[in-house]
Amino acid sequence: MQPGARPLRLAGMRTTVKLLGAGLLLLTATACAANSGAGAPAAGPGSEPGTPTTSTSAPDTATPTVGPPPSPTAGRPTQGIAPGDDVVAESQVDARELPEGYPRSLTRSLDGRTVILQAEEGGCRRISAHVGEQTAQQVVVLVAVGSAPKGQMCPDYIKEIKIPLALTAPLGTRTVVLRRG
Repeated sequence: MQPGARPLRLAGMRTTVKLLGAGLLLLTATACAANSGAGAPAAGPGSEPGTPTTSTSAPDTATPTVGPPPSPTAGRPTQGIAPGDDVVAESQVDARELPEGYPRSLTRSLDGRTVILQAEEGGCRRISAHVGEQTAQQVVVLVAVGSAPKGQMCPDYIKEIKIPLALTAPLGTRTVVLRRG
């Protein structure tokens, strides 16, 4: 091995690393400039900044094509609250009599004649609900949660369910009282 070979080799590696770093920096700067419009052609010679330029190319004469109208379900989520459905405010829901773990999430249809109870069901847990008494001030919804007998094995899954509850009149400002039932 020659006495000066080692430092020369390290110097060559340092030069290679610096060149790679400079190339990467140049590539990044070029990509950023292309995305920000900094690489756009400048105004013609002698023009001042902010002066509009005129184009000598022919205008685009192509007419846009018109496709079929969008589907009414396009863009609607597959989970959660669908657009157009209205969340029933927490201040309009009285769930004081409902045990812990029972569903409390409600939405209403566009016309207000249907209240939808949203819940998670799975394994051996089954949720059911029906409308009870309806007055001018409140709507009572009876919610039942069923589970497996003690010791029975249940599959491990959860799914979101929606239980529509038809009302005799639009909900409006009436309070929804959730009770066990």
